[in-house]
Amino acid sequence: MKKRWLRAVLWAAPIFLLFASLSFRVPQALDVRMEGAESYALDSTRLEVKTVATNLNGVWDMVWGPDNWIWFTEQDGKVRRLNPETGQILDLLQIPDYYRKRLGLMSMALHPDWKTSPQVFINYSHMQKDSVIVSKLVRYTYNGKNLIKPVLLYQIPGYLGHNGSRLVVSKDRKLLWATGDLKQKETILDPKFPNGKVLRLNLDGTIPADNPFPGSPVWAMGFRVPQGLVFASNGNLFIAEHGDATDDEVNRVVKGASYGWPHIAGFSDLPDEERYAADHPTVFPVKAWTPTIAPAGMDYYNGNIPEWKNALLLSTLKDQSLRVLRLDAKKEKIVDEQIHFSGKFGRLRDVCVSPSGAVFIGTSNRDWNPVANFPIPADDRIIRISRAGTISKAARLAKAQKSADAEPAALLYASYCASCHKPDGRGVPGSFPSLVASSRLKGDKKELIQFILTGSQSASGEGMPAFGFMSDRELAEVVSYVRVKLAGVPSGVSAEEIKQVRVDKK
Repeated sequence: MKKRWLRAVLWAAPIFLLFASLSFRVPQALDVRMEGAESYALDSTRLEVKTVATNLNGVWDMVWGPDNWIWFTEQDGKVRRLNPETGQILDLLQIPDYYRKRLGLMSMALHPDWKTSPQVFINYSHMQKDSVIVSKLVRYTYNGKNLIKPVLLYQIPGYLGHNGSRLVVSKDRKLLWATGDLKQKETILDPKFPNGKVLRLNLDGTIPADNPFPGSPVWAMGFRVPQGLVFASNGNLFIAEHGDATDDEVNRVVKGASYGWPHIAGFSDLPDEERYAADHPTVFPVKAWTPTIAPAGMDYYNGNIPEWKNALLLSTLKDQSLRVLRLDAKKEKIVDEQIHFSGKFGRLRDVCVSPSGAVFIGTSNRDWNPVANFPIPADDRIIRISRAGTISKAARLAKAQKSADAEPAALLYASYCASCHKPDGRGVPGSFPSLVASSRLKGDKKELIQFILTGSQSASGEGMPAFGFMSDRELAEVVSYVRVKLAGVPSGVSAEEIKQVRVDKK
């Protein structure tokens, strides 16, 4: 999807026309209460939606275990097992030396030869005695009750954010590890550094001889903040990553390839991007989203829900939805997108598919970046979605769900600003500043416009991306909205004022 085209649509049409113009469908839920469950309608399939675990703390990764239980991690250092039928939870491990703040315990993968090698690979952040943050890859052994005997396989630099990450094991017994860019743009496309990459290691932590860069664990590079990594049934590897102000992406990962970040976001459709792509071989995404949705964990689905067969199931944080991304026959391209459960469960961090075709989603509402109306008392949760029957033709829903009308400025704010500064503009203390109390918003207009056009990079935590890609009219709408509606300033800004600041910059 071209960034220019979508920006024009955002301005020119109500949001429901935008949705109608894209290749996804938003089905309508029946939302009929059953015993501890709800019914949800697809085109021809009825689903049962039921919470199977509550009072968790930032579910990050879920894996279907060899015991037919769900093995999962929580950001506060716990590894646990969940019986999806009874809801029983057993603790396997509490990592003592994880570094939380925004990070903590992240990804997990199980050894594919479980009977002979009952081992679990875990990635978590750690702060050393010298206050340096690192990202550890540690192997544990399962003794039938707990995870014991930790062995450090590999360690790479970490940061306060932008660490990634996901772990998966390939059919040829290699460990693939998606890493974040650490906000260090100069090393993302350098195979001597592990940030912004997909790394490939042997299961003992050594570097495979057939990696594309001799002596390096790097398999592919040019990623920003990967949050999802999964193999399709034919071995094609897909990665989901957070963009900056634009272009969240899903990419098909190819050996030795470069995916362009930080020089290209999404498709090469801006002048600087086109110039870079002309001289640097770059693989473009199979899907990109502007406005961003904050994609997180993924799994591949080919189960008994017909509308979801041969699809990547993608959980999202900002959009708070489950995305169903249907693949073509070769499992190389995304040909259709469906959106489900938007805003119903809050932030969704991961998705796991059982052999029977049931889908499990894990929420992340007690992490550092809560959304409006969450967490609820039961959070965090693991929720099961399973096939419950079919819907007769006569009973099928006749209308697509309509999006509520909203003023363009509010839509722009929701798309580009609210995930950090929150819908009420009060931000997240210690992470994202309040707009309600912002002296910058109440100060000189030219300085404010200049700041928004160029953005800022914080020495710690999150900076603010540059919004110069937006049109003068879009910026005038959203800046005026923020100044007047949130900060209580009597006047907004005009498109002419923004245009003049752009001219003065040159």
